[in-house]
Amino acid sequence: MNNFFKLVILGLIVIFLLSTLHYVNLFNPIESSIIKLLSPVQEKIYSLVISLKDFNNKWVAKRDLMAENESLQQKLKELRVDKSKVNSLENENRLLKEELRFTKESKLNTVAAKIITGVSDSLSKSVIINRGSESQVAEGMAVVSGDGVMIGKIYEVYNGYSKVLLLTDNKSRVAATIQNLDKTTGLIEGQFGLSFSMTNIPQDQEIKEGDLIVTSGLEGKIPKDLLIARVESINQIESEIFKTALLSPIVSLDNLSYVLVIVP
Repeated sequence: MNNFFKLVILGLIVIFLLSTLHYVNLFNPIESSIIKLLSPVQEKIYSLVISLKDFNNKWVAKRDLMAENESLQQKLKELRVDKSKVNSLENENRLLKEELRFTKESKLNTVAAKIITGVSDSLSKSVIINRGSESQVAEGMAVVSGDGVMIGKIYEVYNGYSKVLLLTDNKSRVAATIQNLDKTTGLIEGQFGLSFSMTNIPQDQEIKEGDLIVTSGLEGKIPKDLLIARVESINQIESEIFKTALLSPIVSLDNLSYVLVIVP
């Protein structure tokens, strides 16, 4: 126990002496040497701490930016989807208004239908609509776009759907009239699913580019004067009995979503 007290007293004396020597600045040279010796190490440690802190701040900022960017990307996708839905609804509304206007002005009985899918190969061009025999749709009826331009006719009918042979189909045949002075009649035929032309035009008939083509009314289930196309060019060979008019469509057959079936 005596030894313990001696050590405590000795420790207190050493602390007192060191404090006194430090107070009277006797340790300054030693402290300066130690500080000078350790200064490069302290600088590197300080620089490392600053670098680590800067890296951490940059990483946190990058993480926040990535999260914000992901959030903005998601919002952009949602906005695009919403815009697509709005555009689709606006387009559908416009088509329905056109159908309603055509139905009122023409006073024809029609059945509105939606195109389900298209069927095409190297020779044919047709679409399937969601109306069939339950809606009084029958083979041979005219199918028109919302503004009344004929695009084809019904050729197969089932209970819940029907197939429409488009005017460009290689098997398509429609009796038609040119709106010229002679009211020239002929036959519109499809050209391998790509285009269509009017054949059986007498050589003595005067037709020109831009003349409009309408249905002739000679087919029982197709009304007269439905707009079909316009004359693009004339193919005429003097030795032939008939000449042919190449036609350009009034509406694009590839961009249709809704159609009308004209029911007699």
